Amino acid sequence: MKKIVYSAVPGFPRSSMDEEFLSHRGFSEWWYCTGCLQSPEGSMFAFQFTLAQVNVYGVKLHILMNSLTDLQTGKHRFRQVPVLFGRNIVATADTVALDGKASMSFQASPAGSKGRMKLHVDGDGYALDAEMEALKPPVWHCEDGVLQMGIPGDPKERTYYSSYTNLVTKARLVLEGREYGLEGKSWFDRQGGTYTVTDPRTGWEWFSLRFFDDHEVMLFAFPQDGHYDGTRIEKDGSFRRLNRYKLVATGVTETRGYKFSKGWTLEMDGEEYVITPKTDGMFNAFFFEQLAEVKDKAGRLLGYSFVELLPGVRNARQHNLDAFKRH
Repeated sequence: MKKIVYSAVPGFPRSSMDEEFLSHRGFSEWWYCTGCLQSPEGSMFAFQFTLAQVNVYGVKLHILMNSLTDLQTGKHRFRQVPVLFGRNIVATADTVALDGKASMSFQASPAGSKGRMKLHVDGDGYALDAEMEALKPPVWHCEDGVLQMGIPGDPKERTYYSSYTNLVTKARLVLEGREYGLEGKSWFDRQGGTYTVTDPRTGWEWFSLRFFDDHEVMLFAFPQDGHYDGTRIEKDGSFRRLNRYKLVATGVTETRGYKFSKGWTLEMDGEEYVITPKTDGMFNAFFFEQLAEVKDKAGRLLGYSFVELLPGVRNARQHNLDAFKRH
């Protein structure tokens, strides 16, 4: 089954969130959701769902990427499924899915037209079902919803970008035959554009800081050319562009022949923070992802952040054909 509904708008200038939620011909884009969940007994898990449409060397493909991290053991479980010709892909106004493997569905809520979400994932040794509801309206990030993907001044290298940053979440996880009831918070992104996936200069370091006091911060950094952008979302749902901050990597890790930043200090809005990975991280076809702790200078835990790092930041070459591999 193939069911992909394409937007009637070109993407730039960006249109409404509902129009940009749909697929765009010729774009690289994704629907992306991450969450940090905990059981009543204290077991903690992080999940990631991504359905991406990618243009690589002129070939368009879809890629499903799902992961689950057990914070007790540090074990990552990851599935990557590349799909050519849109086979078995659903991408409509209310559903994104790869038939039989994972899906997200969307309904209206007081917070917005996609404010209620359901996630189903059949992963590697686990099954996750989650219900999410937005506590805040969605936000347009950066410059009125448009992000320059590094390479300042090049109008081709940009994406539209919106998010629901605070989704209260209840979930059921079955892992190796054991069932967990989980609660926590999630974050949903819709992003895409004409940028060049294979150009290392568009590689990013991305942070979604989720503070316990119910404000959030999104940081999109391109350290290789000094371009930084972001958004701060307050507890009441108001938001503003945040592109004046100082983010410094304090270490480096290496995996599968790639180097990535490890640990950061952040100066933002007159405050100083320390971002420390809580897990070793996991590298899939395109990005290295991990959950991190956000602390103040005194060492107090203020929240968590998902961190997403691309090879182009610290590596001259990247193996783009990895996108076609099934894991």
